[in-house]
Amino acid sequence: MSTLTKVLIVLLSLFAIFLCGTTVTFVGNASNYKKLLGEEMAVKKSLMAENSKLKRQYNEKIALVKELEKDLKERVQQLEDENSKLAVDLRKTERKSLEYQSRANSWAGVLASFEQTIGNLEQSLNLTQEQLNKARSEGIKDRKELNEITASLYEKMVQLESLEASRRRILEQKTSLEEQMSQFGGVGEISSAPPVTPEFDPMVMSSELPGELNLKGLVSEVGESLITISIGAADGIRKGMVLHVTRGDHFICDVIITEVDTNMAAGILDLVQQQPRINDVVSTRL
Repeated sequence: MSTLTKVLIVLLSLFAIFLCGTTVTFVGNASNYKKLLGEEMAVKKSLMAENSKLKRQYNEKIALVKELEKDLKERVQQLEDENSKLAVDLRKTERKSLEYQSRANSWAGVLASFEQTIGNLEQSLNLTQEQLNKARSEGIKDRKELNEITASLYEKMVQLESLEASRRRILEQKTSLEEQMSQFGGVGEISSAPPVTPEFDPMVMSSELPGELNLKGLVSEVGESLITISIGAADGIRKGMVLHVTRGDHFICDVIITEVDTNMAAGILDLVQQQPRINDVVSTRL
């Protein structure tokens, strides 16, 4: 056997060994590739299923978003309509506000004028009240002076009546004496006939005068314009008498007697300064 043949045999052996190793390696790798391919296919299917699920969810989300967008547009449109309506109402309210403000300014002027008028009326009322109080005070003073003048006049009338009664009595005595003298021819005893006119007693008339009496009593009942007092005819009270009602040092009013009973009397109020009360003092003199 030649060397070339041996070399070829060695080379063939080496090639066969290499080919076997390659085949074994290919077979082993082919089995691994198939397994990997199956795993990749399973992963692909899983990914495709997941992709389908995600696409379905995406489509659902898109539909939901579109629905929400539609609702949002409707809501925006509704809000815009409400905003337009509110803007119209705002303009109307502003016009009414301006109108009311104008009215308020006008009423403010009227109110200011009214307040000024009220102030003037109050000032005039105060002046009138002062004048009325002054007039009442003067009236009370004049009434007191009138009572004094009336009392003095009654006193003069009493004196005049006394003088007149004395004059008539003297005239009657003179006439009686002349008649007696004519009957007896001027001779004989002249009897003095009693006068026809009785002697005038000034105390009788003066006792009837309210200005000369000093009577005091109390207010027992009070009405709107009528009061009852605790003294009556037994104390010298007569109809038409004017009594004065006082409380402490303050003059309250006058009472003109209209009804008289034995131990009580009633009358109407006059020159009222204050409303009388029960237990106020009633007297004929201030």
